[in-house]
Amino acid sequence: MSKMSEFEAIKALFTKWNESGVPKGIAYPKTQSDAVGWSCREFGIEGIGSRREFRSTHEEYGTIVLEIRDLIAGLKPESEVDRRKKTQHVPAETAAPAKKRINKTQKARRRAAEVKREEYRVMLVAELEKHHAVREELGSAKRDLIIEKQHSEHLQTEIAALKAENASLKQKLVGKGGVLQLVD
Repeated sequence: MSKMSEFEAIKALFTKWNESGVPKGIAYPKTQSDAVGWSCREFGIEGIGSRREFRSTHEEYGTIVLEIRDLIAGLKPESEVDRRKKTQHVPAETAAPAKKRINKTQKARRRAAEVKREEYRVMLVAELEKHHAVREELGSAKRDLIIEKQHSEHLQTEIAALKAENASLKQKLVGKGGVLQLVD
């Protein structure tokens, strides 16, 4: 049974309290360990009573637990938040939290590697199919080029023969005195 909705409710409440401050009379957790089992019926938080699930290395909840831990560090009572707002004239730069490495089990890493390997295999097959198609087109174009070259050489020899015949006929015509005779 997933407890993600409970984690999200705590995260949303702590995010709100980081901006406006914790209301008076509310006991709130000061550490991640204090947050285990913490409940606040006024705000609809039942609490997560298991240390096994409320840890930053948990496969499913690890990321949100880290976010909640960071939010817990910024929780202050309303009176201190108001005082901070009055004394701050220039808003402070909020740096993005550094990405924390989440430990994965060997099985999860192996599964991720298998998924990646399958993605790469599919990409390789697609690229090979493209390569074979291009190679086939190139081979076909090469054959067509060879045929066209042979046809061009044949036409060049015919042109040379016709030029030679034309030159011979011109010579005969000049040798006859330039007079044309009509032959039936």
